[in-house]
Amino acid sequence: MENKKINLKKISDMTYEVLNSPFYVDGKGGQLGDRGTIAEANIVEVKENIVILDRNLDDGEYTYSIDEKRQEDIRQQHTAQHIFSAEAYNNFGLNTVGFRMAEEYTTVDLDQKDISKEVIEKLEELVNKDIKADILVEEEIYTNEEAHKFENLRKAIKEKIKGDVRFIKIGDVDICACAGFHVSRTSEIEIFKIINHENIKGNYTRFYFLAGDRAKNDYNKKHEIIKKLTNTFSCKDDEILEMLDKSLKEKASVTAELKSLGMKYAELMAKDFENTFIDYKDFKILIYNEDENLVGILPKFINLDKFLLLIGYNTSYTLMSNIYDCKEIIINIVKNFPNIKGGGGKNKGNIKLDKAYNRNELIEIIKKGIDSNNE
Repeated sequence: MENKKINLKKISDMTYEVLNSPFYVDGKGGQLGDRGTIAEANIVEVKENIVILDRNLDDGEYTYSIDEKRQEDIRQQHTAQHIFSAEAYNNFGLNTVGFRMAEEYTTVDLDQKDISKEVIEKLEELVNKDIKADILVEEEIYTNEEAHKFENLRKAIKEKIKGDVRFIKIGDVDICACAGFHVSRTSEIEIFKIINHENIKGNYTRFYFLAGDRAKNDYNKKHEIIKKLTNTFSCKDDEILEMLDKSLKEKASVTAELKSLGMKYAELMAKDFENTFIDYKDFKILIYNEDENLVGILPKFINLDKFLLLIGYNTSYTLMSNIYDCKEIIINIVKNFPNIKGGGGKNKGNIKLDKAYNRNELIEIIKKGIDSNNE
């Protein structure tokens, strides 16, 4: 861990100017920025000569430290990206058109869609072969004029770059202008794994990958998941998908059976439920807020030509009727209860309550909507 001093000057709440900042900027070259501490404050974000902290400090001189473990992780991911992009270009003529390092994974966008499984597997194999080969990763500095004389670079040097140019050279695999963090030898990356890919923007393919400790941690996490699944299904690793498919089919069958039973039960209880209506100012009001599973079924068996039905669970309700104006009632409820939201049409509308109400409270809310409607 570094242990040096810097001067802070407050710009706004928890945001400070840092002259000659020692911190790598977030997003520069697609890379993650530095994290660490300044005095007792944690660094949340780094901009050009600016840091954002998790607490306020007075202007002045402070000791800082940079998270070197994070930097090592960034070195692994960033160097792996160079190798992946180089092997894609060298062997398959695929150009890298986008690169972004996130906290969980790194993405690389290649300029072709529908890349075959065979090519993807070969790319991963080539990257891991380069990692195992323990190739020296060198930093070379060239004048701007010298840098622009390089031919056949996989990544052209941007015209906006002024002054000397820093190149990262990985043996015969790659040479590329870059200002980010890199390992000193490819073996320090340890392992590379593509975890996903997808077509984007019509003609590109985005790859998601992990390297080093990220890849090992991902394996360990997935291994634990597999262990739990084998214990749950009492099966071997290679039988999990078969057992899962069987379980899903059984669940679908049980769900269908429960739905059928729910329909029969709702039909049987509908007549008794209709006898529970509240007679209020020529309105016959039915309220149901008991079984969440019946909320979507029961209305099918209620005579909406006779009743105003309020049905729902917890804070979500539906107001339904073929003879009473649900829209007007909901408008009046919302006017009288500012914390209640709602809307809809004449025969059906939705009400979102601010909390769970009991049946008597729901009755009073509906009555208020009716009273306002009749004023």
